[in-house]
Amino acid sequence: MEQLKVVVCKAGKGISAHIEGLDGFIIAAASFDKLKNDLRKSLDFHISGLYPEEVQPWMNGKYEFTYQFENLDSLLNSLDNIFSQSALARLVGVNEGLMRQYASGVKKPGKKIMQRIETGLHDFGKELNEIAFTNS
Repeated sequence: MEQLKVVVCKAGKGISAHIEGLDGFIIAAASFDKLKNDLRKSLDFHISGLYPEEVQPWMNGKYEFTYQFENLDSLLNSLDNIFSQSALARLVGVNEGLMRQYASGVKKPGKKIMQRIETGLHDFGKELNEIAFTNS
């Protein structure tokens, strides 16, 4: 199964994305959830309009998406409906005021802060994955 890297960035009041290595394809949406919901259908439509010589082998098979955010403010704005910026700041160990500045694009975090946020989100995902309910 082909892994397609979707590069997500902030675009006005919404977000846009392109697929790394696929020329001519871009998608925009009001929210990250909407983008994810529309992505497969939009990509299938794009592929159906290609000339036969433009079709790559993976386009006839199964593929899945991984998401890479171009910058922190695009990620933070995409998570708005899941986490408040304050909750996310506490979760990853970053000052709440700084997190708001990162989300608005007023400040840009360094590599160390970016790594702390990424690691914190991954660790939280692992914790969520370990949750189970007993049958009552």
